[in-house]
Amino acid sequence: MEEARPTPLLEDIDGTRDKLAGWFSERRGYPVTIDELRIPETNGMSNVTLMFDIQWEEGGQTQRQSCVGRLQPEIERPVFPSYALEPQYRVMEALARHTDIPVPELLGLETDTGLLGVEFYIMGRIEGRVPGDMPPYNMDGWLLNDTSEAQRATLWRAAVDTLARFHGIDHRALDLPHTALPAGKTALQAQLDYWQHYHDWGLEGRTHRIGQRALDWLRANQPADEPVGLCWGDSRIGNMMFADSLDRVEAVLDWEMAVPGNPVQDLAWFNYLDATFAEGLGMPRLPGLPSYEDTIAQWEAATGREAGHYDYYWIFAGTRYALIMSRIMLATGQEGEVQENFVCKMLERYLDKLT
Repeated sequence: MEEARPTPLLEDIDGTRDKLAGWFSERRGYPVTIDELRIPETNGMSNVTLMFDIQWEEGGQTQRQSCVGRLQPEIERPVFPSYALEPQYRVMEALARHTDIPVPELLGLETDTGLLGVEFYIMGRIEGRVPGDMPPYNMDGWLLNDTSEAQRATLWRAAVDTLARFHGIDHRALDLPHTALPAGKTALQAQLDYWQHYHDWGLEGRTHRIGQRALDWLRANQPADEPVGLCWGDSRIGNMMFADSLDRVEAVLDWEMAVPGNPVQDLAWFNYLDATFAEGLGMPRLPGLPSYEDTIAQWEAATGREAGHYDYYWIFAGTRYALIMSRIMLATGQEGEVQENFVCKMLERYLDKLT
């Protein structure tokens, strides 16, 4: 799986460091320095992540703050057809202002590409533990090797509780223009249109046998009269930072897929992504993690709503993930895995059960 992630690279580290130091200095009105920039090995599929410390003098003493930067990627064959950092920043900004959902401290957004050639934003770095997905946390890493089953259950339940609290937000109060409902369409119809476009773009004119079959099924079986809220979009424990005690989420990360829709889609994605690391790879689930049925029950109890149409959104989750994985395979030259990767095969098994 290591080769399946097209990581955007930053070429001029020193030049970027100096430019960021100047950017901070100008915004703050006093000299700010940066010793070095670091690119973590777990850099994501859809952006460039930088880690660094800023320093400045205040009251005769040297002050320091640890930072994380997110840069819009520039690669020849990106994972998504368009990628805007500002909507992600605005979601976190609104959550910090109006809710108790933990997000990193926001230190600035730059939409002018004149400085670094791309948009970027900077956050304060939070100390905590993030379950790895390269390799998956049920195959290696601290969650497998350094925790008990009881601790894993605690982590999982803390994640579900945070997800449920997020789904209790009145998204209208956040005043996020990019999450407004589309004119003349339901939220689900707009999403299905997007993922059909993603299929056509991502497969570069080909037809994905499994993905198109799933999209056709989703289109033909759309639920009616659904609740609509703000969906996180990429809801999974790998996008959460946990306290060392594992009983608390310190930060919810990666909001690039935030979209209006039925919040049940987040719940289904949360479970489905975990299932791909186990069932999809022919591996057991991490011992101690609550069952998916228990996860649904916890979410229902915490939100006070039923997880209606969960089975539909299970297929929707599998479709989205399969199309993304197939795009990654195509973009990285793994032609033999475009139609036959493990995510697609898992989706096909579930589609076969429907017919």
